[in-house]
Amino acid sequence: MKKIILSILLITGAIISFAQEARLNIKSLNTKNNKVIIQIPVDDTWFYPAKQEIKFGNDSTVNYSLKINKLAWLRINNNTVLIEPGTTHLVFDNGILVQSDKNKKGMLLFNKRNSEFYQYRAGNYYKKDSTAAGLYQLLENDKNEALKPYAELFSKQEISVNFYSEIKRYFSTEQIILQAAIPMIVLSTKQKINSDLDKMWADTYEKYSMNNLQDAFYPDFYYHAKYYVNTYLNYYIPLKKGIKLPKKDEDTGFKIIYKAFEDNFTGKMKEFLLATFLYEEMLQASYQEVLVDLFNSFKKSYPKSNFTPYLQPMANEIIAYHNKVKNDFEPEQKILANYDKFNSLDSLIGQFKDKTVFVDIWATWCGPCKQEFEYSKDLEKFLKAKQVDMLFISIDKDDAAQQWKEMIKYYKLSGNHVRTNQALKKDLSDKLGKSGSFGIPRYLIIKNGKLVVDNALRPSDKEKLHAQISKYL
Repeated sequence: MKKIILSILLITGAIISFAQEARLNIKSLNTKNNKVIIQIPVDDTWFYPAKQEIKFGNDSTVNYSLKINKLAWLRINNNTVLIEPGTTHLVFDNGILVQSDKNKKGMLLFNKRNSEFYQYRAGNYYKKDSTAAGLYQLLENDKNEALKPYAELFSKQEISVNFYSEIKRYFSTEQIILQAAIPMIVLSTKQKINSDLDKMWADTYEKYSMNNLQDAFYPDFYYHAKYYVNTYLNYYIPLKKGIKLPKKDEDTGFKIIYKAFEDNFTGKMKEFLLATFLYEEMLQASYQEVLVDLFNSFKKSYPKSNFTPYLQPMANEIIAYHNKVKNDFEPEQKILANYDKFNSLDSLIGQFKDKTVFVDIWATWCGPCKQEFEYSKDLEKFLKAKQVDMLFISIDKDDAAQQWKEMIKYYKLSGNHVRTNQALKKDLSDKLGKSGSFGIPRYLIIKNGKLVVDNALRPSDKEKLHAQISKYL
């Protein structure tokens, strides 16, 4: 009987330990809108699309609660907060965390940390010292230096033991990720990986487990894991062995990376990495059907996954895309005859003499370009009323020719269309760019066959853009 009672107590204790409630009282000062965006954990780690948007009450406060273990990472209006069970009061001013009644100084300090992308930091370490021994020491010194102020706060009891423990884990994870990145950066610059760095790279993966899900709260952890399977295992190791890697198309590349995650990770970490891989690739809105196939494999492996609700709408969009692009072009969608023969911007816009033309320079791989297409209907209506022509210039390469035509249909891009050859692309760079390059989306205004505005406003600037175009009617 005593054993049974003891077992019940242990089970009850475990339930209390792992299912405690954290309550947040969030107050916002000088807010530009009346809402707060909270990125919450999914299966005890961050998953970027898992966000909740909550409106403030009349007193500019929001109350929110969630079940956590000892401590949970949240992002609130892009501020990182570490929450413990019980009630925590947070105050934001202009969207910046300024007050907390728990671990205040620790959280304020953490949000001021060096958050530069880890690969840039790795490159800077190698510039300071190219020896493994020196790099190990630099990384260790910087980790210890980063932890010093938290140790002082802990000694003064201004942060909790759980908070301090999690911060130590965070900076230890950062040290490991930077250690793995340094040889990779050297390889990417086509420098030779010497035996010293080769051993350093291998030791990073052999000595430190990558299956601790808590490490995935480090913002760059997914990229660390992806480079492990794709660059280290699938590229560098075969290269060392003298194995010539076959050329692979994009679909094959996706399948190889997906399988590498499956083969080299376990448990919840594997599920998280597979879900993040699918999200990252579907987010590019290139609509590859293979991603739907891989997502279906994911659902078969994880039929009750908490990541699926965030991925399903993206998969549905890919399916809708391929159904839609089977249709013919609409009459308003015109690909200019011999479009590949235009070698300069002047020869191209010379086709539109005595007209005002709004030009959209884009590419199928450009996310911001496709986001602007959301405003194309309003723009089309305005241009039609003002008798202004629309010209879309794609800077895609030849291997994206089919996708270029598909996206014209999918995004309902009414107007004239061309895809640049190398000569036209270079001419655009010379005319519009600095140091031989320019960013997209880029918008131009043409009047009577001449370029009059070389950096026009975006379609999302609706009224301002309409006024800008109207100056040249």
